[in-house]
Amino acid sequence: MRSLRKSILLTALLLSAGLWAQGQPKLQIDIQEQKINMTAEERQGGDITYTPGDTIEYVLTARNVGNGIMKDPQVIDPVPEGTQYVIDSAKGENCRIVFSVNKGMQYSVWPVMISATTPGGAKVEREARMEEVTHIKWLMKESLPPGGQKKLSFRVVVK
Repeated sequence: MRSLRKSILLTALLLSAGLWAQGQPKLQIDIQEQKINMTAEERQGGDITYTPGDTIEYVLTARNVGNGIMKDPQVIDPVPEGTQYVIDSAKGENCRIVFSVNKGMQYSVWPVMISATTPGGAKVEREARMEEVTHIKWLMKESLPPGGQKKLSFRVVVK
């Protein structure tokens, strides 16, 4: 399961107007992956292996490496394939965190509600399960100046 790191595709969205006159922001994302429940051998430098039930924490550091102020930055990260999101694990200071259960087409705060039809044909809404979360989006509540950075994180469990 070491390929989990490679399966993360990270997208940074800049949704602000008039940045070009103030300089050009540039977002760089660094990702650190850490297995939370390492064995004693893994902690002593042995090969790290992933098996179902293991918990992995991803720490994303979003840095403005450009020379302009980044206004209203957003970071979107898909939940890696072969894992499921751990509820309430997404963190980011001064961020509004929203979730998608439909591959990033729509986002909502937790709990995400899903419309479903019962076998009898009635329409009902239910709370999404953690295995249904496909993407996490951090909406930063403050601008990111040149040289500024923001730490974001979330956890998953290997299926």
